[in-house]
Amino acid sequence: MGAQSISVRAPPLSATIAFSMRWITFFILLFFMYPLQISHLGAWPHGPHGNDPWPALEYLPLLAVFYALFAADNAGAITALCCGLAYDIGNHEFAGTSMIPLALVALLLIRIRLSIFREHALSQFIMTLLAIFTFAFLSALFRGLIGAPLYGRAFWPHFLHLAGNALYTALIAPAVFRLFLRFPKLLGFSVHGARAHRLG
Repeated sequence: MGAQSISVRAPPLSATIAFSMRWITFFILLFFMYPLQISHLGAWPHGPHGNDPWPALEYLPLLAVFYALFAADNAGAITALCCGLAYDIGNHEFAGTSMIPLALVALLLIRIRLSIFREHALSQFIMTLLAIFTFAFLSALFRGLIGAPLYGRAFWPHFLHLAGNALYTALIAPAVFRLFLRFPKLLGFSVHGARAHRLG
């Protein structure tokens, strides 16, 4: 018998362009969210001289939650790692300090997201609140384990500080998600009912 030839068909150009656009869009959003995170835009002045803003909006965790809820499984995990790395860079901390807790939260969201109606504002509020609450808990726990700095130098002040941020961030999450989802072709996915439909 003669050797059979195996042909490998390259993906169509349109699919390659759509794949590239999805990641270009994410990195543009990351580039936009990073300065908002480190500048504490929208935070309430706190402290004797207003130099300890609280509660503050957690822009990078919000972006990670959005992708964990709506993007493809692998994309949701990778974007959480990128957001967590940016979070660590912005706080001048070792890579992984916030990246690992945020990635764990994203993986948990990816596992449960098909059981909720993600296009509903109430669901988005609740899932963002629970996700950043969980991030606050894991962040305080992980920092204690590796000896990283804790806000207030203790577990509970650190957790409660981020928990306040979680509630504040969850209040704006539905509006931000609705804005993002107005551009499904740029994102590479749209949402209908409980499931996300990939585009491109």
